[in-house]
Amino acid sequence: MSTRRFRLLFVLLIAACSKKESDEHAVAERVDAGALVARVGKVDIREDDLQRAMARDPGAAPERFKTPSARRDLIDGLVRFELLVQAAEREGLTRDPDAIHALQQIAVTKLVNRTLGEAGTPESITQADVERDYAARQASDFTLPEAAQVRHILVSDATLAEQLAAKARAMPANDDAAFATLASTKSEDPATRATGGDLGFIDKNSRLPKPMVDAALSLKVPGDVAGPIRTDAGYEILRLTIRRAAVVSPISAVQGLIRQRLYQERRTKALDSFIAKLRAETAVEVVDGG
Repeated sequence: MSTRRFRLLFVLLIAACSKKESDEHAVAERVDAGALVARVGKVDIREDDLQRAMARDPGAAPERFKTPSARRDLIDGLVRFELLVQAAEREGLTRDPDAIHALQQIAVTKLVNRTLGEAGTPESITQADVERDYAARQASDFTLPEAAQVRHILVSDATLAEQLAAKARAMPANDDAAFATLASTKSEDPATRATGGDLGFIDKNSRLPKPMVDAALSLKVPGDVAGPIRTDAGYEILRLTIRRAAVVSPISAVQGLIRQRLYQERRTKALDSFIAKLRAETAVEVVDGG
């Protein structure tokens, strides 16, 4: 594996500069890579190297490097980096398996991005693609189902449950505090007793026992009571606090998520097709029978 390839590894990983690697290409590179700005050992640092380093500096405008002092700092940074690269080469670290693997990962990323072309960019997803996906998944993915916020009382005795349910039904519809007080004193559920039996919003996807979910969603008007309902935990009495209608997220709120998902799906499909093509063209033998 050439010195140039290993330098490219260090360049991409540390965001510094790419260099020339041998004397045999020096003449051609002198013509193509711009004026010489520094030399470290036998390696030339040229104007093109400075331009690439400027472009790699995240968030930096080109104007940042126009002053003589900024340019000197940039050149010094490239010189320092080249000194480290050459030291790493002398230590044999460019032949380290992890370094080789990292370089291969970079090369594969470049190959995939170049091969996939438009399929590899979020911009390849059109507004029509987004609208079509939104229409197909609006009900399943972009609609918050109707839900009921309820309080509950859990007891283990059936007779007591009947008495508490009757007392709850006799309460004024607008007196949520009365039921909360009853739950805090009578409920045997330690997780909700301190909050007056508040179970939060229950919808069709809630993980509560199905009889409780069905009963909660059957309540229509705040103050409505359901139960006692027999469950594995005991007997449940439910009282509706708030009824929430289904809420549909507008496309404007989710189109960013849709675009990203479609992009990932398209990219994955294109990559799978490319790998299948490579596999068909290459002899592959797996000898590990494990």
